[in-house]
Amino acid sequence: EIKNRDVADFFRVAFSETVRECSWTRNGEFKLFRMTEKQRENFHPDAFSIVESKLFRNKDGLKNFIERRKNNSITQIYDFNTVDNVPDNIIPKESVDVIVTSPPYGDSRTTVAYGQFSRLANQWLGFENANQIDNLLMGGKRNKNGLDFEIDILKTVLNEISEKDNKRVQDVASFYADYKKSIDNVSKVVKKGGYVCFVVGNRKVKGTILPTDEITRQFFEANGFIHIETIIRNIPNKRMPSKNSPTNEAGKLDTTMSNEYIVVLKK
Repeated sequence: EIKNRDVADFFRVAFSETVRECSWTRNGEFKLFRMTEKQRENFHPDAFSIVESKLFRNKDGLKNFIERRKNNSITQIYDFNTVDNVPDNIIPKESVDVIVTSPPYGDSRTTVAYGQFSRLANQWLGFENANQIDNLLMGGKRNKNGLDFEIDILKTVLNEISEKDNKRVQDVASFYADYKKSIDNVSKVVKKGGYVCFVVGNRKVKGTILPTDEITRQFFEANGFIHIETIIRNIPNKRMPSKNSPTNEAGKLDTTMSNEYIVVLKK
């Protein structure tokens, strides 16, 4: 019933997180798994208390942000996919001083399941095609060029994976094909002398570590950038479990990502 759209959206953000914590999904992971019947019997979340605490927390964060930002700062949000293009009428070529971003760690369907993680909240909020998000993200559509990349280190890891699982490697290759398109488009809007800082994760597929930090570096270097440094740090607020079962075989576990890499380059 809130008429002011900005205020309504502020409440929707808190509601979205509350949906996740109050639903019958196991909250320790990204993919949707329902709690067992026994777990549900002992699960009695107080939805109003949860949403209220999130509203107060977010209010404090918003106040802090407003107080600390400069008076002349402007925030604008746009809706476009850098895999397809960066519209000139929104961000002209060679107009950006610095880009700081964290792209997906891999294809959503099999790595960090962003679509599944957000599905329940998106359905409650009435978004169309809430169950189709994974198909719209990087690597969501099958790459027609197969494993044909110019970067040797990427060719090597893709060949390793293909020897173990020919279908799985297609998902990985599709992600990197879209990732390269995005970097090619992003590179065009950075000024000469401008910087990019990409926060990436080196995930593991079929036991093979994918060196996304080095792949990111080489994709940008092909667009005229110089590598400055790569900073390694522990992943803060890690949601995914420290171990998973990539083969789905009982008792066969492997470690998940615990570090992320901040790749800094200059044009």
